[in-house]
Amino acid sequence: MATPRLKTINAEPSPGLTVPPWAVEEDSGVGLREYLSLFKRHWLAIALITLLGVVFGGLKAMSESPVYQASVTMLVEPDLSRLASTEGMAWAGAWRFYETQYELLRSRALAERVVDKLGLIHRREQLEAILNWTSPLDEMFDRAKATITGASPKPFPPPDSGTQTVTPGQEQRRRDALASMVQGGVGVVGGDKTQLVRVSFDSRDPELAAEVANTLVDAYIELGLESRLDRAKRVSSWLTERIEGLRRKVLESEEKLHDFQSRTGMIDLDNIEKLTDARLDSLNQQLVNAQKRYAELAKRYGPKHPKLIAAKSEVDTAQRRLGSVSRDVVETRAQEFELSKLEREVASNRQLYEVFLNKFRETDLSADNRLSNARVVDGARVPGSPFKPDRYRIIMFYGSMGLLAALLLVFIREHLDNTFKNNEQIENRLKLPVLGVVPLLEGKRLFGNRGRRAKNSSDGTTVDGPERHFLRESRSGFAEAINHIRTGISFSNVDDPPRIVLITSAVQGEGKTTLATNLAMSYAQLDKTLLIDADLRKPRLRSITPVARSNGGLVDYVAGTQPMQDCIVPDPECSNLYLLQSGTIPPNPLELLSSKKLAGTLEELKGKFSHVIIDTAPILPVSDAIVLGHVVDELLLVIQAERTTHKMVQDAMRRLQAASVLPLGVVLTQVKFRRSTYYYDGKYQYYYGGYYGQESEARKAS
Repeated sequence: MATPRLKTINAEPSPGLTVPPWAVEEDSGVGLREYLSLFKRHWLAIALITLLGVVFGGLKAMSESPVYQASVTMLVEPDLSRLASTEGMAWAGAWRFYETQYELLRSRALAERVVDKLGLIHRREQLEAILNWTSPLDEMFDRAKATITGASPKPFPPPDSGTQTVTPGQEQRRRDALASMVQGGVGVVGGDKTQLVRVSFDSRDPELAAEVANTLVDAYIELGLESRLDRAKRVSSWLTERIEGLRRKVLESEEKLHDFQSRTGMIDLDNIEKLTDARLDSLNQQLVNAQKRYAELAKRYGPKHPKLIAAKSEVDTAQRRLGSVSRDVVETRAQEFELSKLEREVASNRQLYEVFLNKFRETDLSADNRLSNARVVDGARVPGSPFKPDRYRIIMFYGSMGLLAALLLVFIREHLDNTFKNNEQIENRLKLPVLGVVPLLEGKRLFGNRGRRAKNSSDGTTVDGPERHFLRESRSGFAEAINHIRTGISFSNVDDPPRIVLITSAVQGEGKTTLATNLAMSYAQLDKTLLIDADLRKPRLRSITPVARSNGGLVDYVAGTQPMQDCIVPDPECSNLYLLQSGTIPPNPLELLSSKKLAGTLEELKGKFSHVIIDTAPILPVSDAIVLGHVVDELLLVIQAERTTHKMVQDAMRRLQAASVLPLGVVLTQVKFRRSTYYYDGKYQYYYGGYYGQESEARKAS
């Protein structure tokens, strides 16, 4: 008996490679084409969520109350000369001035003036109609509720009896509430390059909007006039009081000066100073002359000479006169200082008095425009249509939010989805070739163990199930996909094509049995083919074939309890196809599958059949597929689209690598082409849904 060919991989990692290529998480960039494909695949969900946003926006727009806006344009001119002296300072001062005016227009004091001028407290019926406004959507709900319950709808607006007594406290609270309403509806906008200010008011009543806007501007102008008048009055009163005090000071200082002059006789200080200076100069000269004569006589005469004594007496007399005059001059200087002080005090008081008097004379009410110089340019008119809500903008906004939410959900779902959906993902992650992509026909479940079970019969009863779809629709896209897989297996080794092919998957229910049965039917079109059910845990071949259970199966034949002719039976509907069921379930299937006798049995069957297809248990639950992978020519790994996760397949590949078994390739099953990237990228669209599908339908119709 020849040694079976083994398909293994090198268990030792290559230099520099510590992680198998299929275990590497590759970050494949997402381009514009992938985004467009994602959008096309989920266009229905995106459209529904966007439509939901549009509907919600429509409901929101219908529930919004209409608001009317009336505006007044006025010219406000500040006095730049009072604001600053330089150009830069004047601009900064003007900016602060306008900001101050905006705040004044939005102030509560001005709002209270408007409430009082319009008498809003006594216009209760109009205000209740505004405050109790009901949206069309609410009215529709009220009518529907009234129709269902039989109750009469609420009156709109509620009637006002006008007989209730209002206390002062309630009136003040109403006034405060109305002032808050007016203050909240005021809007002020100023131009960047003009002195025009636009004042607007929003209200549900168009007439009230225009009325409040005009009254607000009038109240603002009146407030400015009153402020200027009040300021002028206060300035005038202060100046009057100040001037009167200064006048009294002037009189008092003049009286002091007059009394001092009368007491001292010092009227003209300049003449007094001149006379005093002349007298001092004369006495000084006399003293100098006397001292000079005394010095000359002292040179010629003795101390007792009568002339020298007379000269000495003359010098003493001159000194006494000069001393007496000097003492008089000192007293006079003190009086002069006192007189000068009194004169300065009089002059200062008189000057300050004249300054305040001139300021008082210059005070003019019309000239004081420190607050503003405002006038109305365009008065407010009753608006003909509401300016909000902008229903179109609301609907567009909520529709855009719905679209963004839909795209966000789609992208989140796509990034959180860790299943395989196309062959590019498989090739990028597992580094294995994809031998084929098998579609899922619309309205049928072609894979898994939930398909329609066939009836076991010995008379060749027709069995309709996904596992035998190749036989029923041999020209369909599904059948061509199976043929494509068969071709890929055959051309994997042209010189020595594989004859024993093992089909398995990572977990149960991925479609390995369906692929095995249909692939066996495809091989049967070429030559004699045997389909073996080697899933000794949950065998399914007996339930999906139109033949009665044979006397034996694989287990019986390997164990030697049944001959080959009793275990292998032909398929009554497919020529050249023979079936070898699992047979008696052994207590330890793995021991049987790993025996040398099973390897010899497969080699014996290889000599009797051109192709042998083996269906076995999945890899992760049990090790049957790993054991059989060493005694077959090739192993095919089945992955279910949009169900099998990356983790499942990577764990299965780790187990295969640990056993030095490398799959020939991967088959992606149950691909929903109408939803998958193949359909929206244009791949296989004609192949699976075009010519072959149309030909099959035409054949069925005929």
